[in-house]
Amino acid sequence: MKHAGGRPSKYQDSFVDELDKYLATTGKEQTTLPTKQGFALWLDVDDETLNEWAKEHKEFSATLRRLMLLQGQQLINDGIYGGKEVNATIVKLLLQNNHGMKERVDNTSNDKDVNQVLVKFIDKDIDEPTND
Repeated sequence: MKHAGGRPSKYQDSFVDELDKYLATTGKEQTTLPTKQGFALWLDVDDETLNEWAKEHKEFSATLRRLMLLQGQQLINDGIYGGKEVNATIVKLLLQNNHGMKERVDNTSNDKDVNQVLVKFIDKDIDEPTND
């Protein structure tokens, strides 16, 4: 059988269990946060390698999702209850970029009640004569 080329993967099934060992070193203090980059350093690989392994190994994909869920939970808890050491701007940035949480403004109604906007529109339409 011919080798596909490139360096063989360093992936091992035991890396799924390594997440718990990594987590035991993070999150205990407000100055540590479990991150994908930290986990990559723990495993001595590039963070893109983690993404590739997640595509190829279902269990590892679940491990990375768990890491991100734990990170999001800690960011929310630290951001809400963390006290003066927490940088709210960084928490907001991480939640927006890593966890899909966004500030929203309804541009169609300028954040006003849609019923109010429709009533004004309809009233305006009724009051103005038409050129039929």
